[in-house]
Amino acid sequence: YAMGLGTPPQLLELIARGMDMFDCVLPTRLARNGTAFATTGTLNLKNAEFARDKNPIEQGCACPACNEYTRGYIRHLIKAEEILGLRLITLHNLHFYLDLMRQVRDAIENGTFNEFRLSFVANYKVRELDLTLS
Repeated sequence: YAMGLGTPPQLLELIARGMDMFDCVLPTRLARNGTAFATTGTLNLKNAEFARDKNPIEQGCACPACNEYTRGYIRHLIKAEEILGLRLITLHNLHFYLDLMRQVRDAIENGTFNEFRLSFVANYKVRELDLTLS
């Protein structure tokens, strides 16, 4: 059991060390601040770079936020102080974590967890915000 840790790379490291239960507020806390998780790292959807972005939070994600809304529209909701924007990011972040754990279970069952972990961590860009809020 690990409490209070929870960036995706941290979770993979904890799993590699034998942990199998976690308690972390990070997916919802970061969502309330406009930050979404993606396989390549976090996205701060409050940033101006997303104002006209017609992509979902993450390509290939099956969550309701990614299926129905664009990064640009979610950014608009956040800037307009509409709670829906933060709720959509929360839905996405929770889906992201659940999907990551599904992938971990599959990799463990297939005997490829270490390769999965190393590949995921190598492609995940950690921002300072991730480190200060974890």
